[in-house]
Amino acid sequence: MLNPIWSIKRFINPYLLVFLFAFDPCFAQITKVNELLPRLKQTMPDTARLSLLKQLSTAYSSVDPEKKFYYANVYKALAQKLNNHEAVADSYVQMGISYGIRSKIDSALFYFNLGYNHAKKYGFELTAGRALANIGFAYNRLDDNREAITNYFQALAIYKKIGYELGANQCYTNIGAIYYDMDKNEIARSYFNQALAGYTKSKNDMGIASALYSVGNCYLADHQDEQAIEYYNRSLAIRQKLGDLNGIGLARMGLGRAYTHQKKYAAALTSLDSALKNMRTLGDKYVEANVLNSIADVYNDSKDYAKAIEYGTQALNISRAIKAKGVGNESMDKLVTAYKNKGDLKNAFYYQTQYLLSKDSMQEEKMLKDITLIEMNRVRSENAGLEKDNQDIAAKNSDYLDKINKYSTVIIATSIVLASAILLLGVLYRRNQTKQATNKLLVKQKEEIAAINNELAMLNEEINAQMELSTAQNIELERLNDVKNKFFSIVSHDLRSPLSTLQTLLAVYREGDMDEKELGDLLVKLEDTILSTGTFLDNLLEWSKNQLEGMKINPVDIDIKSIIDENIHLFETKIGLKNLQVSNAAKADTMAFADQDMINLVIRNLLSNSIKFCKASDSIVFNAEVNGNRTIISISDTGPGISRDEADKLFSLEHTLSTGTQGEKGNHLGLILCKDMITQNKGNIWFKTEPGKGTTFWFDLPNRKNNTKA
Repeated sequence: MLNPIWSIKRFINPYLLVFLFAFDPCFAQITKVNELLPRLKQTMPDTARLSLLKQLSTAYSSVDPEKKFYYANVYKALAQKLNNHEAVADSYVQMGISYGIRSKIDSALFYFNLGYNHAKKYGFELTAGRALANIGFAYNRLDDNREAITNYFQALAIYKKIGYELGANQCYTNIGAIYYDMDKNEIARSYFNQALAGYTKSKNDMGIASALYSVGNCYLADHQDEQAIEYYNRSLAIRQKLGDLNGIGLARMGLGRAYTHQKKYAAALTSLDSALKNMRTLGDKYVEANVLNSIADVYNDSKDYAKAIEYGTQALNISRAIKAKGVGNESMDKLVTAYKNKGDLKNAFYYQTQYLLSKDSMQEEKMLKDITLIEMNRVRSENAGLEKDNQDIAAKNSDYLDKINKYSTVIIATSIVLASAILLLGVLYRRNQTKQATNKLLVKQKEEIAAINNELAMLNEEINAQMELSTAQNIELERLNDVKNKFFSIVSHDLRSPLSTLQTLLAVYREGDMDEKELGDLLVKLEDTILSTGTFLDNLLEWSKNQLEGMKINPVDIDIKSIIDENIHLFETKIGLKNLQVSNAAKADTMAFADQDMINLVIRNLLSNSIKFCKASDSIVFNAEVNGNRTIISISDTGPGISRDEADKLFSLEHTLSTGTQGEKGNHLGLILCKDMITQNKGNIWFKTEPGKGTTFWFDLPNRKNNTKA
């Protein structure tokens, strides 16, 4: 079973979201935006407009993050014009928050670092601390706990230095939350206690209540239930005094879980019912789903499995509606326990399968997040190198400008000397000679200046070229990352799904308690799972060989009708199970000149896809005919057809096949491999589809050895 403590980690600290800790609810911010926008059109001093732009950017945080970025950018431009470096640093932090709200963490980190470096350069410590705290939160979102804690400690040091107690208490809480997620409950509790002491000193009741709740969670995680109940009750008393419905609900949920540990089921249900009422009043679906899971726990422990199923199902429906996979997994785990103890193996098996698939999906998302973090660190390192190169070029430009200034001084001094000589000598002849010498010197200096200007122009061109190269490389990296992430997603999903199903089927078989009919159904599912997995592995092997070694073909004369018959025989069980009408209209001795193994794999993939997406009583028809020096093979089905959007990208990694009529998953690599193999055998592949009526695929091949022209 899942650890019941896991689900409370979401509520460890309401101040953890440093992106939003100063924001009012969305409806209040909309009112604020509507109040500020008309003032923006009024005539006012730039300093007043700067303050207005800051307020507008802040107000858009919970209304429209993209408009927040726009006004933060306008705010930055005006701050630069006014030479207000504190506002410039703050604008970068606001831009980072805009990206953070939209979960674009790499862009958020870029702007937070800009804000920190600018604030540090000009000595604005409070803004530097805010930037570091936001950097810590961004790394926490990327599950990089080491970097997150490092930045929180740096922010904490600044807040302590300048005496900003609220910021310091938030840092203590954020650090404690990270250690709590790492199951270092004693360390986490020490930081929560420091936050509690700070909030108590500043008489911040909301902060005190939050810290008490967090300490209670640590005790609950360590199964010190009496201490947990004490801290939950202290938090509850403050929340009730403040009229904080959300905080009251969280405290009562904690009490309900502690009473469940102590098997005080009546007290647990009383607390949890109160928490559920509060969350439904507030409309907080996430917490409501967690409370419902806690109630299901109580009923499972007290062996009232019908009630456990009722509340677990409610929690699962809500978690799916709000796309909260972690809470949904907990709900499915409780339903598996309830159905299993109730003796309903069919439903227990169903929810166990769904749980395993969801868990695999979350592991896949974490893997992609880890890959993204590695790539982001690499790109950031490369960008740092480019920035250093740009600084070196800028330093060279500065040296050349100094030289120009020197030459200008020389010109002025020379002119003064010449004028003095003319006045002293008073001789026209001497004056003309001096003038000629001066003109020669000026021409030479002009040439030198022109040469310097040319060199500066070349350096500027080099800088522009490097910037264009950097932009192109970033675009290419993003494209390659998308292809790589798509490929990882295909492999992990298509390989894990059948293996998870196989694992679940074997688990049900091992537990026994099934009659002969159920065993027969289980064996049919096992056969189908093994066949699907084998087809996928064949495709993956051929595709990998193609990528690493290139395709090697061995064309021979092959009998198309025989190959089609072999593949229809291979899928006889699946065809019978779905009650499909499959026929081979190809004439005997219809020959082609191609690699037999490749064409066999092409026909197998096309037949497999038709079977997956046809429903009962649909028909699938193969045909083959000779047209001149080409042999044309076709497969037609009366299935659902292919949508226009999917048809446009059918032969690329962007294509994702939908689920089959009995829950089968489409083979992502199959059609790509078909196209590659047909092309390598001097052929073409094309298709025609009509949604709701069916699809026909054709491909042609040479029918003689000397025919190599497609």
